Amino acid sequence: MKPFISNVVSRHRAAPHKNRIAGVGTAEIPYDFIELTECLPPQNERQLGYFGDARFVAFRYEPRAEDVIWCDDRSFGIATGAWQVFFDEIVPLAELYGVNAGNHGRAAQHVLMFDRVRHTAYFAPRESAEAFLSHRSELMAGL
Repeated sequence: MKPFISNVVSRHRAAPHKNRIAGVGTAEIPYDFIELTECLPPQNERQLGYFGDARFVAFRYEPRAEDVIWCDDRSFGIATGAWQVFFDEIVPLAELYGVNAGNHGRAAQHVLMFDRVRHTAYFAPRESAEAFLSHRSELMAGL
């Protein structure tokens, strides 16, 4: 019998059939998005340099720019000066979940994704998050 090993990431991974979200063109959160159970400060996306109005927005640290990069289903940008908030609040949380959202030495393999309607945050593999946002963009264009 294998010993039980507690893993923060696997405990927080939600089943895909339980993640239907009401909204424009009902979005299903991908299976590899890890929902955060910790509380993040209110308006955290603003502190990370995002001032748009999209429902979903992703953040990661980009070492070449030495700052936080955000993207939603319409655009992307560099959050000038948000690196300190990212390193103080997001990086320790990413380490707790065993993901790499970027740091001074290496590019991000994961992003922090906010659902601004449900006030929920996820860590997601970067490629999966980009595909999710691209799909959302296609859905929005069809309206």
